Amino acid sequence: MTKEIDRNDKEEYASEMRLYDPDTEERLYMDAKERERFLNASNELKRRDYRLFCQAIHWTGARPAELIELTGNRIDVINNCIKLRTLKQRKFNRKGEVKAPQYREIPVPESLIDSLDYLYDLRNKKRKACPSLGLPLWANDKDPSKHISRTTGWRIVKRAMAIAGIEGKQSSPKGFRHGFGVAMAVAGRNIYEIQKLLGHSEASSSAIYLSVVGREAHDLQMDAWSVANKNWSKD
Repeated sequence: MTKEIDRNDKEEYASEMRLYDPDTEERLYMDAKERERFLNASNELKRRDYRLFCQAIHWTGARPAELIELTGNRIDVINNCIKLRTLKQRKFNRKGEVKAPQYREIPVPESLIDSLDYLYDLRNKKRKACPSLGLPLWANDKDPSKHISRTTGWRIVKRAMAIAGIEGKQSSPKGFRHGFGVAMAVAGRNIYEIQKLLGHSEASSSAIYLSVVGREAHDLQMDAWSVANKNWSKD
């Protein structure tokens, strides 16, 4: 009986601590400083399209598998949004019928849109309604009609993480998305807004990010005090 209770307690604890390793309490999400380092490190990648891939990952919280299939016609150059097809949601409804693809729009900085436009000539192509807008932005080098593989997409991200010196269990695809969710929670977005941004099927999946707001907010507050007091000296 005791063993059974211990096992259940551990399962409940692990469920509550999904953003931390239940055994070591190691953080499983990228924090604010790591996200900033990653963004800076992306600029050191040799290929411009790889740099933009990392920056798009950072600003959208997308899964690499969602981003690799992005096409030019899903970039809103007027409203500065990127439309992603949401993966890992149920493909069938309760009646067993195939559901239509689910999409979500993510607001991103105008600078990212401008960079994508500069590399892929998006605004000009949209004015001319070019068919090439339907091609993947991160295309296979041998076949432009196909996107890069999921493995290649994640290798690009890992390369920037290596440059940034980000190591540990948080340096993973899930750790990156968790970092985005935490950032949104710290910024004051509610559960349903985070759910929409990350493409979660249930709001309960998004609620976990509220559990770390206190830690992140504390770190940000201490950083603010560090800057405010850097020139302070005792009389």
